[in-house]
Amino acid sequence: MTTSNIAPPVGAEARDIAQLADAARRSAQANETRAAAELYAQLLQRDPGHAEALSYLGTQAMAAGDLTRSLELYQRAVAAHPEDAALFKNLALAQRACGALPEALATLDAALRLQPEYPVVHLHKGMVLEQLGRRGQALNSFLAGLTQAGDLGLMVQAERLPPGLRQALQHARNTVQQAREAHLLQALAPLRNGQPATDFARVDQCLRIFFGQEPQPAGDPLQRCTFMTFPGLPPRAWFERSQFPWFTEIERHTDAIRGELLEVLRGDEGFRPFIEMRRDHPGSKYWESLNYSPNWNAFFFYRDGHRFDDNCARCPVTADLLDTLPLSRVAEHSPETFFSVLKPGAHIPPHTGVINTRLVVHLPLIIPPDCGIRVGTETRGWKEGECLVFDDTFEHEAWNKSGRTRVVLIFDVWNPYLTDVERQAMRIVVEELGRFNTAHGQIEHPQP
Repeated sequence: MTTSNIAPPVGAEARDIAQLADAARRSAQANETRAAAELYAQLLQRDPGHAEALSYLGTQAMAAGDLTRSLELYQRAVAAHPEDAALFKNLALAQRACGALPEALATLDAALRLQPEYPVVHLHKGMVLEQLGRRGQALNSFLAGLTQAGDLGLMVQAERLPPGLRQALQHARNTVQQAREAHLLQALAPLRNGQPATDFARVDQCLRIFFGQEPQPAGDPLQRCTFMTFPGLPPRAWFERSQFPWFTEIERHTDAIRGELLEVLRGDEGFRPFIEMRRDHPGSKYWESLNYSPNWNAFFFYRDGHRFDDNCARCPVTADLLDTLPLSRVAEHSPETFFSVLKPGAHIPPHTGVINTRLVVHLPLIIPPDCGIRVGTETRGWKEGECLVFDDTFEHEAWNKSGRTRVVLIFDVWNPYLTDVERQAMRIVVEELGRFNTAHGQIEHPQP
């Protein structure tokens, strides 16, 4: 008879077992390992399939080097509790310690079938795959584990994590970082070939910062790049119109663009909430008032570099003009161009952008009173038909305190303080990082 066929205790027996488990747990939490082991052993005599007792004693056996005993206890545990992913994970650790790598891999896969979002299992699976010489698949697992750990907020205070998990995270990060760095060096080699080293000085420094080999440069406390910081650019929140002489051309077509906007507003089709964040994402609470809300709607022409053909067809003048502009074009990332619709009373809370190599341009189209935008320490209003441009890696927020809808056309352009070589290099860097992630099973999830 297997352990799983044993009927669970009931009545007074169940109460006694619960009290014994509570005493064992208190001893374990107090690091009284001998007392805890004795109590858990007693517990197993009363309840042979007790998951907590099997798990604790299995871990203690592994720590003592008794791998055979550890393996036997965890096998009993998963037989008794085939729905418990944590027990499968522990069994896999015992199997790996015994050198049974294919068996450990199969057990980790069983844990993930039970609980797909289990970052520590992905990390351990990566290490097993590494030992088996399956490097590409190991990177897939490491990236999955790191992404899930980030989504759960585990990376914020990693020093508080259990040592085993902290070490697994660090190993995964180091391995992924080395692979990414090698990938980028290879991707940049054709552009770098024949160029003076000075042309790449800031690009190389940017990568050293990104990979943690050099500290973030000191700068304005209100400027925080959430993805990557390019060094040596003037720390300016607002930019001057004179740096963008082509503004006059698009401003000349403000009335035609507004006319197309009014048509699509009347039809109320093609709009979607700008914020569409998973409810279980750590950042979703901050965006709760706007998440999946029409209070901040967008009518996209491009998003993450993808063209919205139906929307472009409905606004041909706007779409054609946008395609003539020197937009920041990075495959799978930019441009991002859209009518930004802020409903009466809506407030976009303070936030920062991803990378300071791009700037954000607003062409104001419908601007009621009591609307404004703050970037850094300076607050400005919009004037219909006059572009304004800012670096969105500076903290910024916007509001509409009027009783009417506010609409601006938004698009992104390169920071003018980048050289042509630097623009090409940074396009390659961002695209290739995205391709690396995609090649290893990760989907890009852009955030505001």
